[in-house]
Amino acid sequence: MPAPSRAALKDEERMIEAIVNRDGTGRRVSEIKAELGSTMDKYVAVFRDEAGLNTGLEIVRRLKDEAQNVAIDDKGTVFNQDVLGALELQFMLDNAEAIVVSALERKESRGAHTRLDFPERNDEEWLKHINIAANGSEPELSYSPVTMTQWEPQERTY
Repeated sequence: MPAPSRAALKDEERMIEAIVNRDGTGRRVSEIKAELGSTMDKYVAVFRDEAGLNTGLEIVRRLKDEAQNVAIDDKGTVFNQDVLGALELQFMLDNAEAIVVSALERKESRGAHTRLDFPERNDEEWLKHINIAANGSEPELSYSPVTMTQWEPQERTY
């Protein structure tokens, strides 16, 4: 396994140092996590629609901005739980954004993704994977084909 570049390590060190050196006036990690959780529960649960998903995306992006100044009390450099919490929060927000962007893109209902505004499954248009990549400030969408194996996909009926 190749060693990481010194430049990449320095970038990470600077990023962690910037978190430790925050002035402590931002919102608490726990507050933003709680708002993220309630937002995802309310707008991005199994039953969704475009209006709710757009509201959820707006809130997630606001929380991402707020997380850039999240309050850090512990200024230590060894096993700093505040820094770990801030990093975890950023990862959670990135994942939440990817989930909402993907849910907005898929204009059908499939499996545990039920779009109230698109109640039918649409294999003609949507029998494909949605791929998300980090690309600067917003996730970048692409698609890849579904590989059929032993079982063909079929509509769930209960």
